[in-house]
This record gives sequence, C-alpha cells and structure tokens, in this order.
Amino acid sequence: MTNLNLHGNSIGAEGAKAIGEALAVNGVLTNLNLYGNEIGDEGATAIAEALRGNGVLKELDLDCNEIGDEGAKELASALRFNGVLAELDLSGSPFGVGGIGDEGAKALASALRVNGVLTTLELGNNNIGDEGAKAIGGALAVNGVLKNLDLGDNEIGDEGAKAIGGALAVNGVLTSLDVRDNEIGSTGAAAIAEALCGNGVLKTLVLGRNSIGDEGAKAIGEVLAVNGVLTKLSLYQNDIGDEGAKALASALRVNEALTELRLSRNNIRDKGAAAIAEALRGNGVLTKIMLDGNNLGNEG
Repeated sequence: MTNLNLHGNSIGAEGAKAIGEALAVNGVLTNLNLYGNEIGDEGATAIAEALRGNGVLKELDLDCNEIGDEGAKELASALRFNGVLAELDLSGSPFGVGGIGDEGAKALASALRVNGVLTTLELGNNNIGDEGAKAIGGALAVNGVLKNLDLGDNEIGDEGAKAIGGALAVNGVLTSLDVRDNEIGSTGAAAIAEALCGNGVLKTLVLGRNSIGDEGAKAIGEVLAVNGVLTKLSLYQNDIGDEGAKALASALRVNEALTELRLSRNNIRDKGAAAIAEALRGNGVLTKIMLDGNNLGNEG
C-alpha cells in the first residue's frame, strides 16, 4: 500500500501517535491524508518525529487539524532533516480558529532556507499576519526548490505583501502563489507587481478577495504589458472599477501569455467592460475571462 486516506476520522492525537510509530518503520507509504482529524500539536509532534527518519513519504495532508505554533515548530524541525517529503498541506480551519500564527510561520520559514526537496507548501487559514509573511518572504529569497505556495486567508497586509514581492524579485523557482482572502491594498499589490517585472517563472497569481482597488489594478496592468510568463491571474472581489478595468484592458492588447483572467464580483461597469471587450478583439491568447457579479448593463 502506497496511499492511505484517513480524511475526517477524528483519530485525534492518540491515533496520530500510532500512525507516527508506523511511519517510522514503514518503507512503502508515499501519500498520507490526515485531513480533519483533530490531531493538534501533540499529534503533529508525533508525525514530525516519524518524518525525521522516514525516507519514502512524499505527500502529507494535515489540513484542518487544529495544529498551532508548537506543532508547526516540530514539523519545521523535521523538514530540516527530511530529504523526501515534496508536498505538505498545513492549512488551518476555514473558520479562522487558531492556526500556526506568525511564530509557526517563522519556524517553517527557517526550515525552508535549508530544505532542498519540498515543492508544495499550503499554509492557508493560519493567521500568520505580516510578520509571518515577512519570514516566509525572506525564505523564498534563498529557497531554490519550492514551486507552489498557498498563503490564502492569513491576515496579510501591505507590509507582508511587500516582503513577498521582494522575494519574488529574486526567486527563480516559484511558479504558483496564492494570497487570496488577505488584507492587501494597492501598495501591496504594487509591490508584487513590481517584482513581476523581472520575475521570469511565476505562472499563476491569485490575489482574489483583497482590496487592491483601481490603483492596484493599474500597477498590475503595467506589469502585464511586459510580463511574458504569467498565464493565470485572479483578481476577483477587489473593488476594481472602470479605471482599473481599462488599465488591465490596455495590457491585454499587448500581452501574449495570459490565458485566464478572473475579475468576478468587482465594480466594473459598462465602460470598463467595453474597454476589455475591445482589447480582446486583438488578443489571441486569452481563452477564459470571468466578469460575473459586476455591474454590467446592456452596453457592457
């Protein structure tokens, strides 16, 4: 057996300890799903201990397990030694309860500076805030393997976004970044946009449900005009109006890489929609655009 799925079984800390003991000697299991099992810090510690010696497990899902900063610190310590695990989902509760916080994020960031195998890290719903984002950003500046990073719903504001932007300016590996459901405004969006001017690898950027507004959209539009790598961009629910839509439309006239653009539930009206429609007449790359939930009339 190479895959074990125990999703939603309420095994708790004691069950996690038993699994940890098995992992310590198992030489076959490559994929373990423990989503929603209430293992907490105690259970996470047991799993972490097993990871220090396990040489085969490649994917581990610990999503929705009430793991706090102590559990995250233990897992981070294990990542310093583990040379196999490629995907780790440590997302917290979607209801915003608990999470690894900034201290847990700092521990994981420290591990990312030396870990040479982890390619996917999901940390959504963990309340890491700006301080946690700064730590992760610092690690991204030197990490050479992580390709997919999810930091959605983490109370990250402009300062955290600036740190992430600074990392993107020098990181040459990350291909997908999700910072949805945060508190990023136009300044943070501009910092990320500026980084993308020179970034040649990021293909997917999810900035939905922030507050970047027209100014943030304009900054991203300027980048899209010169960026030839980004293929998927999500800006839903960002208070973007006609001016922001026009800026994005201007970029679409010359952009030759973007294939998907999500602008759902913004404040785009007929003029903004008309500008986008006109731009699409000459765009031969974009295959999917979402404008549902805006304020389009007949003209739009």
